[in-house]
Amino acid sequence: MLNSLIFHGLLAAVLLAYISTSAQAQPPLTIYGCSGRNFQGECRSFSCPYQACCMLPVFFQTSLVSAKATGEYNIRLFTAAGCASHCNDNDNGSRFVDHAGWANIGASAYQCIDGPY
Repeated sequence: MLNSLIFHGLLAAVLLAYISTSAQAQPPLTIYGCSGRNFQGECRSFSCPYQACCMLPVFFQTSLVSAKATGEYNIRLFTAAGCASHCNDNDNGSRFVDHAGWANIGASAYQCIDGPY
């Protein structure tokens, strides 16, 4: 009986160690954006937790002209219609953003971000 308790205790310790190392937090999604074309003008960064849908700060909603993903993952920007229910592309207005980014994203106003992609 004592051997069985030791075995199960050891098994529980190994399982707990495995779970804690495999459930480590993922790096956040990060966007770098500027108010001018070709990453000129005022520039800022914003981070969003892994697999989350985050509203962008006002700067990104009103002044974003160029943007790129700077974290480990690519991201997607969504317009206001896409932010209504956890970052969905119901208006086909989202934009995929990778590490090369967009030097001029045009006149679209993006409201939220999610990923990874």
